[in-house]
Amino acid sequence: MGEGNGLEPGIYRYVAEEHALTQEIPGDMREKLAGAALSQPMVSKAPVSLAISAVYPRMTGKYGKRGIRYANMEAGHAAQNIYLLGVELGIGTCAIGAFEDDDVKKVLKLPANEEPLYILPLGYI
Repeated sequence: MGEGNGLEPGIYRYVAEEHALTQEIPGDMREKLAGAALSQPMVSKAPVSLAISAVYPRMTGKYGKRGIRYANMEAGHAAQNIYLLGVELGIGTCAIGAFEDDDVKKVLKLPANEEPLYILPLGYI
C-alpha cells in the first residue's frame, strides 16, 4: 500500500479477535507473491492483494470431514463479499486459485497447518 494510508508495504495478517492488522513481513512482496501465483501480472501490479487461507484441522476437529467443505464454502463467501464491496467502491478483483501452494505458504510465511485458498488482487478499474 502507498504512503499516506498508515500502512507500510508488507505482509499483514488480520487478527479477528482484535479487528486489527499486524505486520508479519516488512517490504514489498508483490513480485514474490506473483511468482508463486504462476507469474500472474495482476498480483504484481495490484496495490494490495488479499489472501484467504484455512486451517483445516481446526475445522475438522469441530465438524469432522465436513469441516473441509465448510472452510471452502466460507472462503467462497468471503471472496464474493470482497467482489460485492469492490463493485460499490469501484475496485476490481480477480479470485486467483492458480498458484503453487507451497510457494505461497513460503512467501506469506504461513504455519504448516494453514492452507492458502485464494489470492484476490485489488485495484481501481
